[in-house]
Amino acid sequence: MGYNKPMEQQLATEKDIFQISQLYFDIYQGTYPDPLMKDFTLIKQFINSKEGFWFITKDPQGEVVASVLACYDQENLIAKAFGAVVRKEVRGQGIMEELLAYSIDYLKNNTIGVDVIYSTVRTVNEAAQTLTEKLGFKKIGIFPNAHRTNEYETHCLAAIITPAALEKRYKNYKLHHQLESLYKVVDSEIGLGLIDTIIPDKPSKVLESPGELEVLQSPKFVAYRYASLKKHNKLEFEFFPFHQPNLMIISPDQSIELFCHLSPVDGYCVIIGGKMPGHLNFTELFLNSNRLLRDAGARYIEVIIRADKPKILESVMKAKFIPCGFFPAFQMVNNKRYDFLVLSRSFEVFDFQNVKLKGLNQVYLEEYFKAWKTMALNPKLLEI
Repeated sequence: MGYNKPMEQQLATEKDIFQISQLYFDIYQGTYPDPLMKDFTLIKQFINSKEGFWFITKDPQGEVVASVLACYDQENLIAKAFGAVVRKEVRGQGIMEELLAYSIDYLKNNTIGVDVIYSTVRTVNEAAQTLTEKLGFKKIGIFPNAHRTNEYETHCLAAIITPAALEKRYKNYKLHHQLESLYKVVDSEIGLGLIDTIIPDKPSKVLESPGELEVLQSPKFVAYRYASLKKHNKLEFEFFPFHQPNLMIISPDQSIELFCHLSPVDGYCVIIGGKMPGHLNFTELFLNSNRLLRDAGARYIEVIIRADKPKILESVMKAKFIPCGFFPAFQMVNNKRYDFLVLSRSFEVFDFQNVKLKGLNQVYLEEYFKAWKTMALNPKLLEI
């Protein structure tokens, strides 16, 4: 079969659903961790949604040879690109670079604005890292063994952070002192400027134990409950874009409701946000939640915390969450953009035999393990 340019980039329609599903199956043989890529109903819903953009490249014969998706958050003016694939027969022709460039331009010209576009990049070879770098994505973190297909996959975090985003960035805060080293790596990539650090004060009041907790796996109820609490501003933290909760950790009296998304395919889990009483012992909450989520099938857990919340960061790190990324100017609140820390907890033995890291991505992995040695191997940090 001969593939010759010109190729055509376009938004996918319902007529392309079968070819899209076949493309991902041919490349991943059914191991792709996101069910979206093989469920015709989910593909149709995504294509027809206002927040979803499915970009494809077709060859002159009309066959889909490349695909990449983007989610868009109008409230925060952010987009996430993911799921990029190209047929093996046409690799090396710049097809994905052209499709991603088309996708970025489309988002800029067909939305009310995009301040930030981010993506997680595979590390099984350097090509994906080189490609995003050429398109202006900056390296801002790493996720060791975050996903599992045929093997464990370490992904890198990369983002296009526009000058408009950096102009709105909230800078009047002090960063937790243990995060200074990670911040400096991101600063060398983006140019954020100097920042003061702080050692958080110990709590001034006795913190309350979360007590007994249990897991509730009822996806439709969990999604409804989360939306209801969010609508009435009853969530302590609730920013984890482009993820919907399908599981919650709950106390018997419902004073604590922690919302999570758990992928049953590969055990990837994110903690999205929750409702909880004041003066709660966050470290104990997260330690207990770790155990419950692991028993429910999670093998990797991720959480994001605003960088100007050093006390919360302190509590989460004491629960053995390791800083793995620093995302400048991520969330927008009242026309100010706030920095975030990405932290993760893995229950697997790390496996990096298939990893090929480029440039700063190697530095981020070294930073991760420096933090891991300090936090995960230090028994004093387990004092609650």
